[in-house]
Amino acid sequence: MQEPYVVASWPSVPVEIVRAAGFRAVIARGAPDPTPAADVHLEPGIFPSRLHHLVEDALTGRLSDAARIIIPRTSDADYKCFLYLREFVRRGVATALAPIVLFDLLQSRGVDVRNHDVARTRALLDELASGSGRMPSGDDLRRESTRANAARAAARRLVGLRGTVPRVAGTEVFPLLASFWEMEPDRYVEVASDAASRIAARPPLAGPRVLLTGAPVDGQTLHEAIESHGAVVVAEIGPWGSGAAGDDVRIDDDPVAALADKYRADSIGARTPVDSLRSWTEGMLDDVDAVVVSLPPDDAVFGWDYPALRDVLKARRIPHVCLRGDPHETPTPADHAALDLMVSAASTLPEARRG
Repeated sequence: MQEPYVVASWPSVPVEIVRAAGFRAVIARGAPDPTPAADVHLEPGIFPSRLHHLVEDALTGRLSDAARIIIPRTSDADYKCFLYLREFVRRGVATALAPIVLFDLLQSRGVDVRNHDVARTRALLDELASGSGRMPSGDDLRRESTRANAARAAARRLVGLRGTVPRVAGTEVFPLLASFWEMEPDRYVEVASDAASRIAARPPLAGPRVLLTGAPVDGQTLHEAIESHGAVVVAEIGPWGSGAAGDDVRIDDDPVAALADKYRADSIGARTPVDSLRSWTEGMLDDVDAVVVSLPPDDAVFGWDYPALRDVLKARRIPHVCLRGDPHETPTPADHAALDLMVSAASTLPEARRG
């Protein structure tokens, strides 16, 4: 019998609650594969690849076994996807589809926002409990938070082997960091710890160190393209790579509030406050030699901050490239030429920048 699971459109849903309720988490990811059923209904240039694939699976019956489909209100595109899925059910376009749940976690600051987020997180717990017939206790939630924190510690160890003196390429480590969201925590600790021990024994990698920022990527196609020019991707702004683990969940008397606080502060997406994104990005610039900014056609948020980032990079003499294609598709020859120039420029600066 297949393990019961829920599908989420973005990793800003507390996986600790999903697991405590008795489910496995499956997070929507993009891919270069075609999505003909979804393309009939989704306007081009608005929905990222991961949502095209989520809708494709919904329309073709591949999600018929899911217990719930959770759409966090991470972006306008995610919210539109929620409305489209509900409309598909209403019109009978999608049949045998699991209940579709909107998780409205806000990331702005203030006491009222925190109260809202705690209430919505409790509502998510109630919804998942109704789906499994099992209401997790406070001890259940604290246990899952503790297990996830152990996985976060293992992920942070991997991240620590990337930065100033990288010992692992982004193409190798990105899939392992991304699997934090779906792999069972105890298994993740075992796999990530074993990988970290092996990687720590390697000699440092040569080549300019690159930060991948802009709209968060959920695959390693851009890593492969960047590293094909002799660079090393050492960090990403987003929930899949460097940002997968984040800080630990606080273990206290109110585990639901602790989870709401964690995901409000750490979730990275289109609704993350711009000052937080800028702080995370600028905090990484001391340890990189070049920056690649991904601004795909469906981006409606991250491009607004690109001019400010461009000015910071120029002032710090950090070469960068802005890529505007679908991050799941092979970059164009012009993109590769720009990457080659960036890596060449970065190769002349590291000694001066590293002191």
